[in-house]
Amino acid sequence: MRRRRDSDESATSHAGTGFGVGVQVVVRLDRSNYPGTLILDPAGVIVAPGETLGAAFFAPLSRREPVWEVQFEEPFIGLDGSGPHDSARVPEGQLEIAPEA
Repeated sequence: MRRRRDSDESATSHAGTGFGVGVQVVVRLDRSNYPGTLILDPAGVIVAPGETLGAAFFAPLSRREPVWEVQFEEPFIGLDGSGPHDSARVPEGQLEIAPEA
């Protein structure tokens, strides 16, 4: 297996977090405004490197954190009824690395 150089890694991952392009993730939805919803947290794969600034699709940023472009495994309908969405920009704080199948 080829080890990536630091310059390659900085473009596609954030050291120490485990997140990067190609990582399978689950988006943990903020259900505070929709406590009774039966919609499952969407799963997908990170397809674009994170950013430290900017707007995110799922939630306004309250602190500086990377935002990742996630391509969903299947179209996702938001808790507010929006969608279906094929992908979204998601703050890293709402991502969890998917368990191995």
